[in-house]
Amino acid sequence: MNRLSNRLMSIAAQVKPGKVLADIGCDHGYLPILLVKNGCMSRALAMDINEGPLLRAKEHIVQEALGDYIQTRQSNGMEKLAVGEADAVIIAGMGGNLTIDILTRGKAVAECLEQLILEPQSELAAVRKYLREVNYCVAAEDLVLEDGKFYPILRVLPKQKSDAELFAKESGLDMRVIDAYGQHLLAMRHPVLQMYLEKESQQWQQILQGLAQNGTDEERIRARREELLEKLSYNQAAQAYMRDERNCSV
Repeated sequence: MNRLSNRLMSIAAQVKPGKVLADIGCDHGYLPILLVKNGCMSRALAMDINEGPLLRAKEHIVQEALGDYIQTRQSNGMEKLAVGEADAVIIAGMGGNLTIDILTRGKAVAECLEQLILEPQSELAAVRKYLREVNYCVAAEDLVLEDGKFYPILRVLPKQKSDAELFAKESGLDMRVIDAYGQHLLAMRHPVLQMYLEKESQQWQQILQGLAQNGTDEERIRARREELLEKLSYNQAAQAYMRDERNCSV
């Protein structure tokens, strides 16, 4: 197996040793193969809703002589995963709303897991808010820049109360800022988060300038402008927090 991308390696790095891993939306099956080969997991399930990715995953599993340790299974989310069958689940490469849907429909399975590794590629604030509201604790976070795209990675402990509200109190940050950018990334002043914040700020300001030059549909433009100004204020609050040296110990 060729060396994995930085994104996949960073996802794998968040997985703590366990017994059985289920990779939801396994694509080529690279993560289960890596985690079984390096001894992090004893066995794994490579799961996908589509047959094509499962066939590719099975080919790679056979090539690595891991057929006795990794099983492929066609499943819509965690639908075909029994409660207690795995102690770790990866859900990577999907939109945030789909990630929330998979966790919601698979709630009985998710609540019995020891760890969840999530890599939502959109609606990240909604994912963090959902996790907080169902009492899942985000224990660690990473942010990877690869080929011009930013990939957030969350290590989540199900049924452990979130400490995000405590962080909000100690940091003085609005919870919407924390949901948008992540308490761990903010606290560690993650260098890739700083890059993300700067790029996002430039994008919002460019769009605002474009709106100012557009005189049609004033009501729609006003609403869009207010939305962007609100997002920009969260961005600026996050950047100010990361610049303040007094926050190093929070």
